[in-house]
Amino acid sequence: MRRDHRQTVLSASDGIDDLRDINWTFEGTDTKSLTHGLHNYPARMVPKIPDTLVGHYKDQGVIDEGDLVYDPFSGSGTTAVEARRHGLNAAGNDINPFAVMLSEAKAIPLERGSLSEARDSLVNGLSQELRDVRAAYDQSGEVERLEMPDVRDGWFPEPQLHELTAIRDRIDAVEDESGEAYARFFRVVLSHTTRKVSYQRNGEYKRYRLSEEDRSEHNPAVESIFEKKLKQNIEKMRDYANRVDHELDTTIHYSDSRTAVADVGEDQADIVITSPPYGDHQTTVAYGQFSQDPALLTGEVTYDEMKDVDKTGLGGRYDVLESIPELEEHSPTLKATLDTLRGKDGRSDDALDFFRDYYAVMEQVAQVTKSGQPVVWVVANRTMSRVTIPTHLITRELCEHIGYEFDMNLPREIPTKTLPWENAPENVEDATGDLMANENIVILRAP
Repeated sequence: MRRDHRQTVLSASDGIDDLRDINWTFEGTDTKSLTHGLHNYPARMVPKIPDTLVGHYKDQGVIDEGDLVYDPFSGSGTTAVEARRHGLNAAGNDINPFAVMLSEAKAIPLERGSLSEARDSLVNGLSQELRDVRAAYDQSGEVERLEMPDVRDGWFPEPQLHELTAIRDRIDAVEDESGEAYARFFRVVLSHTTRKVSYQRNGEYKRYRLSEEDRSEHNPAVESIFEKKLKQNIEKMRDYANRVDHELDTTIHYSDSRTAVADVGEDQADIVITSPPYGDHQTTVAYGQFSQDPALLTGEVTYDEMKDVDKTGLGGRYDVLESIPELEEHSPTLKATLDTLRGKDGRSDDALDFFRDYYAVMEQVAQVTKSGQPVVWVVANRTMSRVTIPTHLITRELCEHIGYEFDMNLPREIPTKTLPWENAPENVEDATGDLMANENIVILRAP
């Protein structure tokens, strides 16, 4: 029987007992409210998903204020922000150092007065310094006192790159004066400015440059971009900081969730809410490519370290784990999918590598989470070699093999996510195929 539309648009905060009575698409919802809007990030989870889930489980008495929410794929920190909004502590992992910085900048509130003082220290004299940097560059083609970041040649207009570097040095000075949390907040503003200033095409999730013609006309005003974003982000942080408990803890580990127990510990999480990568980073969403220049401009990371982000994601070049020969026997759906790929000489080995690594995370999450508590995987069904990969079914079957208890599956459409709607599965130029237009929220209970 078709559900009444007036019922399906309700959320858990309206007192709905059954999660299946909620419209999980959340079309038209504001995805940049509060600190969610500090910085763009590809394939972000819609904040209403963790917001609704946490609200529901609190209403049902499954979790309480002060409990711990864990996200093994922290990304931009959506789950961590919503955890604090609901009075919960948060922990997470990410292999991308930029994502770790962004998650903590979004989730950890800053004191209003101290933020204003740190901002004043940062911007006082900034205009004159940037004029001096530009003058020195125009005179000699370099500014000797600046240690330039390890960005690749040809990705920035050089005068502006020197100005960005000068702002970075000012933020380093703020860190010495005001502390890491305030410097981290300003680094996110610098990251936004870096993407606007670079030759990278901002509408792309992978690293593509503007055309030569567009590069020749690209002359961005660094100070204007930086100060505009700084003002916007300070307003968002003040609003967020006024609404949340500053005594809660948010810890995002710069490490791999395939070894999460070493960071988080056993039986620590009261609920898990996460959105795993759709596939290996190099052929789906290239988080490392997206983050590369901002990370090199704003953080103490190396070029090689950032290049490794996409290589070491699920299904990438990860040498710690041993292969699991019987993995496809744990999931009939995975076996059928791999057989289909093999039958058409498709990328069966790549698919198996991805699910091998994903399975390792499932095992770690089972240990991190208290027995019987909710574990929520928000997954999409991508294609490989033009074969649809039913990730939601494979997720359920692999988790059940470990000992999870299946609760429910909640389908949702993806109305506005920063990801490709079409891709070239065989990496052939001009060959495209359907990609993700819907997700599934797979809810299980930890073993």
